[in-house]
Amino acid sequence: MKKIIHLITITLIAVSSVTINAQSKSEILLNKVSKKMSNFDNMYMKFNYILENKEVDMRQETSGTVYTEGEKYNLEFMGNIFIYDSLNTYVILTEDEEINIVDANSDEDMLNPIKLLFFYKEGFTYQWDDLKTINGEQIQFIKLIPIDSESEASYFVLGINKSKIIHSIKEVGNNGTVTTFNIEYFKSNQDISKNLFIFNESKYTQKNYTINK
Repeated sequence: MKKIIHLITITLIAVSSVTINAQSKSEILLNKVSKKMSNFDNMYMKFNYILENKEVDMRQETSGTVYTEGEKYNLEFMGNIFIYDSLNTYVILTEDEEINIVDANSDEDMLNPIKLLFFYKEGFTYQWDDLKTINGEQIQFIKLIPIDSESEASYFVLGINKSKIIHSIKEVGNNGTVTTFNIEYFKSNQDISKNLFIFNESKYTQKNYTINK
């Protein structure tokens, strides 16, 4: 009986050690990713976005581009443009010829690519996942499980390439909806125009856009 208890104890310690090592290993890699990407002067990404739920036979796929500089960004997504200049977010709805201006301190939930690229830094436990070769590139996956039991997400899977740049982000919701964000093209520290992060109101008033302030 003592031998059995001793064996069980050793097994539990071994499993616990593996889990702790995987958590630590994941955190080390994520810290390297965060440090590298936050040190870029600017970033440019072309991405693919997929929203699907097989239970209700729903799938939407679209692409977009984003420029970032510090906390500022210029995002083109779903035919619309989002400009954040660190004070306001300008949501340019091209089809409706309408612009909504949202204060940075507003509680309104805005699509923010900067938050998306660094969301993993807190609020999760981590699991070291698969290493896969995708289009000739090795991608290390890390599973992120929300600490908040009331989270709408069951878990996330973050893909990281050898350059320690995010390759993909997948969110699996508790309702079965899977959202995938794949970075198809990435460049950093490019010579880009500062005007990308400035809202030119006269440009849109000349086109008779409605501006909601």
